[in-house]
Amino acid sequence: MKVMFTVDVEDWFCSPDVPLSEWEGYPIRIEEPIHRILDLLSEHDSYGTFFILGWIAEKRPDLVKEIHRRGHEIASHGYSHRLVYRQTAKQFREDVRKSKAMLEQLKGSQVYGYRAPCFSITSWAFDILAEEGFIYDSSMVPNTLHTVYSRFNLSPSVHSPFTIADGLWEIPLPVYRVGRLNIPWGGGGYFRIYPYPVYQWGVQKILEQRDSFVFYIHPYDLDEDQPQMYSATLPSRFRKYYGLKQSADNLDRLLADFSCTSIQHNYSHLFEGNSQRGFQN
Repeated sequence: MKVMFTVDVEDWFCSPDVPLSEWEGYPIRIEEPIHRILDLLSEHDSYGTFFILGWIAEKRPDLVKEIHRRGHEIASHGYSHRLVYRQTAKQFREDVRKSKAMLEQLKGSQVYGYRAPCFSITSWAFDILAEEGFIYDSSMVPNTLHTVYSRFNLSPSVHSPFTIADGLWEIPLPVYRVGRLNIPWGGGGYFRIYPYPVYQWGVQKILEQRDSFVFYIHPYDLDEDQPQMYSATLPSRFRKYYGLKQSADNLDRLLADFSCTSIQHNYSHLFEGNSQRGFQN
């Protein structure tokens, strides 16, 4: 039973509500928490998939190279962290193409995976991802009460990769089913909000019903001294800042409790024969 460990590599100010043009005015804090995550993975002989924003890669190329050097999978989180459903198809294509090319130049090989900012994927985006040379997307979350996640009529029992477009696989995020309610259980703010024993119990229960689990975390989930963006709504502030002090310890416990690996390693059969699709050096 495997936990696929994933990181959405974005900084504390990389919000859809903060225009890209303003990002230069904020201090970049991502390096310290990323190195904490990398060191914890090394201590537990584990690997992960890092979905990296193109803007971060542009500002911190050595960080991308360090993640790759340590043996982790590099994947795309787009360039500008704009919600997919707030972009036109042309804007979305340009955004993912720019990010993918940048990451491939830094690692020197194909980037296979994509995750939409805030899981905001839409049905029209899948064909574009396939055309741009991606092999998988990991953005779909079965219907929940979350106000940002896009809505798909996806059963919570669907957990294995399935074809979503020609040549493109979908690797969905997990939820815990209570009656008719799907409770997000993949990680992020929920990893901080749920007491760790409860979270660990949920992961174990989900793994009893399937052979894998997709976990995700952000670098700012480990940054307890980050500035707070007070313009956010009260629920958003709670989701983003609650439990920061315990996050690193809880992450250490998770890596001790479960065998963690990257998406590419866990589903290596999906990539056979695709080692150079869409990549130009």
